[in-house]
Amino acid sequence: MKNASGYSKRFAALMRRIRSNHSSEAQEPAEAVTQLVVAFLEWNASRRSARAAHRRLLDAMVDNNDLRVSSPDEIMEVLGPRYPLAQERSERMHEALHDIFMREQAVNLDHLARLTKKEVRDYLNTLPGITPYVAAQVTLMCFGGHAVPVDDQLADLLREQEVVDPDATLPEIESFLERQIKADSAVDSHAVLMAWVDAGSQRVSASAPMRKGSNSRSRTKSTRTTKRPAKKKAKRTSGR
Repeated sequence: MKNASGYSKRFAALMRRIRSNHSSEAQEPAEAVTQLVVAFLEWNASRRSARAAHRRLLDAMVDNNDLRVSSPDEIMEVLGPRYPLAQERSERMHEALHDIFMREQAVNLDHLARLTKKEVRDYLNTLPGITPYVAAQVTLMCFGGHAVPVDDQLADLLREQEVVDPDATLPEIESFLERQIKADSAVDSHAVLMAWVDAGSQRVSASAPMRKGSNSRSRTKSTRTTKRPAKKKAKRTSGR
């Protein structure tokens, strides 16, 4: 990111203000696939709405495998049409879960515990439908990797506070934050930043365009057999 050293002091001052106004909630990491589902729900949405949506999914589905075999339309119906990016989110989640099953012949990521942190992140980054925010959160919460999840909501707030370059992409912002936040405080810092985002105005809706450098990834071809919905798809947030 351009002028990263110049933004470091600004970001440090911002974090002090955020910590004084927003307490972080202790977050116990879930099983890795469940954490992936939670991260998909929190991506460009509030934690409160994500928790409510996850409860609805738990009530409607037997387990994560049941979620995998559900169609994107069925998932979207549970989330509700007013959930931010409901259709795209449902399709991405479905593709990632399906690909995990195709690779592992099970809906679990237990084998990632035997890999290096870099290998974990590389594996997650190659899942169809994944976003960097989801990959970063699972890496951080479940496998102890040094990561700072950044979505469009957080990036917009950081740009508004002028603590990152206004033209920085999400990967550049994530890399910058990882250099500012130590590994042993990354989980707490993530929770504080999420609380700050939740306190601000909602930045993304199902119809709102994303900024340049969105953390959405273009869809890769999937081997799933579920038939695509016949209706017109919602516009994707951005390409790779």
